[in-house]
Amino acid sequence: MSIAQIPTVQAPGWNAFRARVIAAITDVEVLMQQLGRGINAEVMTEEVAEHLGMELTTPEAYEALLQLVRATRPIAQESLRVTREQQGGQYSLLLL
Repeated sequence: MSIAQIPTVQAPGWNAFRARVIAAITDVEVLMQQLGRGINAEVMTEEVAEHLGMELTTPEAYEALLQLVRATRPIAQESLRVTREQQGGQYSLLLL
């Protein structure tokens, strides 16, 4: 997937794409928690791009995804926190 294929906020596919980004962030967060490590937004952006099969070939593409990761990462983290509380730390990890 290239940056040109990413839907814009007004496009019908935006919510689905945003959900995929949040799911990718969640997967990476779970992996980092299991490894006992932290990860910054820049590395998270690269990991999300890899999970989604995106090509970040330009600085603009990288910056666009970085901003989306920064905006949605708290949503993924809150989802993990709620899951841990509700299920005693048990959650599924999708291995791609």
